[in-house]
Amino acid sequence: MTAVILGLSGCAFALGGEQALPTLAPTLDAAAGMPGGSPEEPSGEAAGMLPPADAGAPTSPAFEDAGGTEGPPPEVGTPTPSLTPWPSNTPTPGPSPTPTRTATRTRIPTRTLAPTLTPTITLTPTITFTPTPPAPGISLSRPGLMSKVVSPIQIELTALTGAGGIVRIELIGEDGRLITSQDLKYGSTANRGVWAAPELPFEIDAAAEIARLQISTEDEFGRLTARSSVDLILLSVGRNEIFPPAVTQDPYLMRRPRHKETITGGRLLFQGLARPVNDSPVIVELIDEANRVLASEAVYVPQPTGDLSHTPFQVELRYDVEESTPARLVVRQEGSRIPGTVALTSWLVTLEP
Repeated sequence: MTAVILGLSGCAFALGGEQALPTLAPTLDAAAGMPGGSPEEPSGEAAGMLPPADAGAPTSPAFEDAGGTEGPPPEVGTPTPSLTPWPSNTPTPGPSPTPTRTATRTRIPTRTLAPTLTPTITLTPTITFTPTPPAPGISLSRPGLMSKVVSPIQIELTALTGAGGIVRIELIGEDGRLITSQDLKYGSTANRGVWAAPELPFEIDAAAEIARLQISTEDEFGRLTARSSVDLILLSVGRNEIFPPAVTQDPYLMRRPRHKETITGGRLLFQGLARPVNDSPVIVELIDEANRVLASEAVYVPQPTGDLSHTPFQVELRYDVEESTPARLVVRQEGSRIPGTVALTSWLVTLEP
């Protein structure tokens, strides 16, 4: 028995080094289990538990050490240890992963505005709009056109004074006679802006008469510089019937030439705007300091339409001077019922040969 144990121990040491087999105790020891018995002849229950003598020794697989050397087979009745292999840590390759496409965010295209054609601005010799036309040099606020008035006439006006600071008021009868007049004097300075509310008395023989009330200024040479007028109905008896003014803007505007400009070559091209006060033609004149008319042209200008406040027009004046000549450029209209100038605006120019 001692030899058997030593043999097993020797096998264990022979397997040593990297991995030692576990020490196995015999399942049945005949000598130790049965006292007094001998190893050769077991008896009693022990003899019944032993395999028959002719059964032969069980076959056990040979033991191998790390170097592959076979060890001695185990004794009969000794269980053979079974080595269970550890699961392999080597990963088993599976199917190759198929790459999954990740949806990307699609940008919505922005709307691009189509370019538009930009109109080219061209210069025009005349303007079509006068958004803020100036007030006339002389403005009659009261009485208005065809107002019925009794003596004295209550007048309200604004004006730029003429030479010597004078503003002249005149009442002209329907036959062209001077009914009455009055000079308003404001110092001795010309072109001074004034407001006045004078009373103008009158006398007529008839019960009623059409007349023209006109306000004028003159320069130091006796030339008219500005005039504004209104037709009225004069009453011998009765009461006033006042209408609002009809003219609130300067009827004539000049675009070319400029005020006090020098003109050469014997030719003056006037470009302007007009808001006619009646149906008579617009007259453009050049008057020198001796009150002589150097050039004159008349043109019919229609009333403005639509959004226009004035109607554009132009006139060419041809003059003949031998030396530098100061002149007054006048734009005016004649009365259709009562003779004489009813509206006038003027500027200064210098004429060269």
